[in-house]
Amino acid sequence: MASVISQSKGASRRRSAFVALPLILATSAGFAGESPVSIGEVSATTPSGEFETPLRSALQAALDTAKLGRPRERFVLSASLETLASKKDGRNVSATAVVSIVVRRNKDQTLYAILRGNATALESDSTLESARETAVRAAAGSAMRRLAEAVR
Repeated sequence: MASVISQSKGASRRRSAFVALPLILATSAGFAGESPVSIGEVSATTPSGEFETPLRSALQAALDTAKLGRPRERFVLSASLETLASKKDGRNVSATAVVSIVVRRNKDQTLYAILRGNATALESDSTLESARETAVRAAAGSAMRRLAEAVR
């Protein structure tokens, strides 16, 4: 009688494994199409104005085109606009931006890497606002160039 109970438990375990396997595969397949990196907090308020939207869109555009391979972990990015300076000289405008990105492990939010980028935008017959946004986008792109290397 004991062996019948043992076989019953073994069969039950095998059925459970067969039921669980498709769920596990479906879950991992759902992650397969997702990026292993997501964008978290974005801080981009300066005395010149609010630049969160251009910074976030530049980060997303860089993330969409990044060739990240298959990192073993998931990560979250937090970005901040550290510096934004601009000046107008006659018809020419220039703006310089510095962006820092903190890469954290998603599971425990520990610091994994810090990326930093800077850029200067020089434009003629343009507004200071346009040059500032261009500099912010370029600085974000500059910082994101090292993301693939950082998350390997």
